[in-house]
Amino acid sequence: MKLVWYLSSLVTIFLILFNNPKATSFGNLGNQSQLFSYTKSTQKNIQLITSISSLIFLLMTIILTSNFTK
Repeated sequence: MKLVWYLSSLVTIFLILFNNPKATSFGNLGNQSQLFSYTKSTQKNIQLITSISSLIFLLMTIILTSNFTK
């Protein structure tokens, strides 16, 4: 159970850092602007996956801190 919790926290952190709705692409950091560019539908999918990952993290936090695991 804790492994899923750790993985969901890392995935959520990565997706939040990766998803910048104001930027047109992740490549603004360097010359590789075409490598990490994505469309509006890809951006929506990343936001959906971020939301699902955040929800999994919150649910796992509640489950692991409750008395269900004893």
